[in-house]
Amino acid sequence: MRALLFLGLFACGRDATDADVRMVGVGSDPEEIGPSPTAYGGVVEYDHVELAGGGLSLAHMGLGSYDEIGPQTIGFAPPYSGIIGFSYLFDTRLTAADTLAFVGATPPTTEDTCYTAFSPEGPIGSFTTLDVGDYMQFETADGNSRFRMGRVPADYPPDPQDLFIYYSSVEEYAPYSRTHLAPAAGSDDPRDMVEEVWKYANYPFGSEMIFSFPGGFSRFDQPVGSIPRPSSSVGNTSVQMPDPLGGVLIDWEGPRYDNLGEILVEDGLQSRCIEYYGERELAPAVATDCDTPVELPDDSGYDSFTGQIYTGPWDTADGKVNLHWTPQEHGDQVALTVRFMAAADPHNPDYLLPQVDDRPALACEEEDAEFVTDESLFPDGEPGPALQGDPMSRMVEVTCLLADDGEYTLENSQLEDAVAYAQAHGAGGAVFFLSRGTETEVEVPDAKDQYDQKHEITPIKVTTRAVRVGRFHWSAAASGGGE
Repeated sequence: MRALLFLGLFACGRDATDADVRMVGVGSDPEEIGPSPTAYGGVVEYDHVELAGGGLSLAHMGLGSYDEIGPQTIGFAPPYSGIIGFSYLFDTRLTAADTLAFVGATPPTTEDTCYTAFSPEGPIGSFTTLDVGDYMQFETADGNSRFRMGRVPADYPPDPQDLFIYYSSVEEYAPYSRTHLAPAAGSDDPRDMVEEVWKYANYPFGSEMIFSFPGGFSRFDQPVGSIPRPSSSVGNTSVQMPDPLGGVLIDWEGPRYDNLGEILVEDGLQSRCIEYYGERELAPAVATDCDTPVELPDDSGYDSFTGQIYTGPWDTADGKVNLHWTPQEHGDQVALTVRFMAAADPHNPDYLLPQVDDRPALACEEEDAEFVTDESLFPDGEPGPALQGDPMSRMVEVTCLLADDGEYTLENSQLEDAVAYAQAHGAGGAVFFLSRGTETEVEVPDAKDQYDQKHEITPIKVTTRAVRVGRFHWSAAASGGGE
């Protein structure tokens, strides 16, 4: 009888053929454990982002501009930096709600470990987004620094059936507040002027800021929820801002490339500061050598210098790239993400321009226009430097949490699965995000769903990060350095 039961169990077993998918956690490398799947009622990101090299565009900051940032960008000079805020809150707590960060990626929880994510996507689960008022705000206690993220959409559409609420803002970096003179309230004397702030400092490194929102209210016919009470009703939370990254040195043994993929130096030790323009008189030897801003070309050559490209460990002589920085007091979460992007498709609607009779179409002519690939993005039919990989693509990412001890070696062995996947799927390019940041769990009032049911969604997760973005040289023939 026992034998019959034993045989019966095997007879009922499932077919064990290979499949190209796996259940969560099955077959994972124990040394590649990702972030803890904590349930959050939403995420808020508040970042200072610097584009530190060539072949980058605002699309690498999550924005919709694909032109390469450089000296040809009017009104914008190195360091090319900006402030980005993004948030969406949910009517329920979602496990791993922060799996898809707006810039970079969520790091693991153990220092000096990495994990690989293939085609990472947003939070999984059934939810609706929440209206918490016209804005979310970060402000210092003295009121001298402030950053607001406005609700999108600002006004509800007449037909709200596809309504999705989020909060977002993009500003140039303002290290200090700017003031102007304005007429004094209640005075008829034109000479009676007072000084008032017209542009607040928007990212006070190392300071504490108070996170708040006024509360909002959605109706039954709108497919979103809301938090009717202001955040102050449960007590506003103070958020610690990180210190700046400061000077960061990167070095490797092997070739160095320009932004078109041409070899500038064949081999030897390459030592560079992670910054847009890297042509210093003396090569940096330590991280503090990168604290002083590089001297830019004078007016005669200002519109022609290009940003630098870095060499990934798959191209170095020993399969390693070394990072050096100065540890700081605030922002103990130092993270590095290497992202491989799908090849840019010239037929992507984002890269098309309307034309009429071989000229750009006027707004009134777009109905009759032919849409053609923007030649400035695809010169000679090939992707330009900023489209070496679709900047909106997240084909595969490797994210590491670094101990804040001032040095880290990124090895090709940590990236081999991602590199193999990128090669097999025709990746078009690779970029990296180095950041210093903080995470804060924030208590918020209960939410109201579309049907007036109350939901407890505390906590939400607030991250603040100083991020530096660079581009690694990539080709389909990436060899796997040092092998």
